[in-house]
Amino acid sequence: MKDYLPYLLGALVGALIAFAISNLLALQETPQLMLFALLPAVGGALAERLSPHRADRF
Repeated sequence: MKDYLPYLLGALVGALIAFAISNLLALQETPQLMLFALLPAVGGALAERLSPHRADRF
């Protein structure tokens, strides 16, 4: 479960940014839907990519 933490945090930040942009620009329907589909996924992917990974040592 710890391995998913950076992705989950990035997705949460992406969703919060999507809420903020949607409210600021008063987006409705399709643009709002696209924003909520893309930003959490992109945020999660970026956070996972940029987070330092620990190497499993045997």
